[in-house]
Amino acid sequence: MIVLVAVTVLVPAGAVIFDAVHGRRTAPVVEQRTPPSPQAPRPPARRPASAALVIARQRERAITRLEGLGIPVFCGAPHGREVALTFDDGPGPHTARILAILRSHRAQATFFLVGNRIRYWPRLPAAEATIGAVGDHTWSHADLGRLSRKTANDEIDRARTAIASAANTEVRLFRTPYGRNPDWLGHALAARAMLEIRWSVDSDDYMHGINATAIVRRVARDLRPGGIVLMHDLHAVTVKALPRLLALLQARHMRAVTVPELLRTDPPSYRQLRADNRGRGCVDLATAGPE
Repeated sequence: MIVLVAVTVLVPAGAVIFDAVHGRRTAPVVEQRTPPSPQAPRPPARRPASAALVIARQRERAITRLEGLGIPVFCGAPHGREVALTFDDGPGPHTARILAILRSHRAQATFFLVGNRIRYWPRLPAAEATIGAVGDHTWSHADLGRLSRKTANDEIDRARTAIASAANTEVRLFRTPYGRNPDWLGHALAARAMLEIRWSVDSDDYMHGINATAIVRRVARDLRPGGIVLMHDLHAVTVKALPRLLALLQARHMRAVTVPELLRTDPPSYRQLRADNRGRGCVDLATAGPE
């Protein structure tokens, strides 16, 4: 009896089989596998926004919420521990030193730039925007109340364009020179999506003969959380006073931030804005009684 045994042989792909029964070589039968159906490509996963980007957007929204009102902001609310240091009239010969002091103290500030000065210090606006924020202080530090409306608008727009180009950032903040502005300015700034920033603390660093000690005393007298401090980066005495001012903030457990950051973390209420613009000053309205 002959017993036939079935043997399964694994043949490598492409090998040739010898057919002993018919005496010829044959190619093996290769199993055809159906390739898997192609899947639709998955959309790339949406990367979450970085914390810095989220904060930047919040700052922009804080400015947008206030700029449409068409009235100046003198200070933030007094509920936090932030203070906004601001410097007018630059860039100038002392601006780089001020930036170095701020950087060494891990402090920030806002710089209101005069457009026609940028040509003398073209790299400083970008450095100022990196360590803080920049704003428009007109093209030539003009008294807008003495100009025609067209000329005054040109002062704002020309400076804004120059600052945005040099600092590589959008310019949303404005400060009027000499603290004086025509009645129509608020509406003109709102149409440009800009917000006017005043101050609640005047350092008087521009006064003739003032010294660093007097500057620190004047700031210390009026300083409170939410305050906006007016200084200038044109004067050597301001450079001397700045480290002592930053030490004062630290002693009072306050933090020097930009104006947009102050408006993000502790914005003024509409009631406070109205009181500030009626000359009541930056007061805590929760304890100030009726207007």
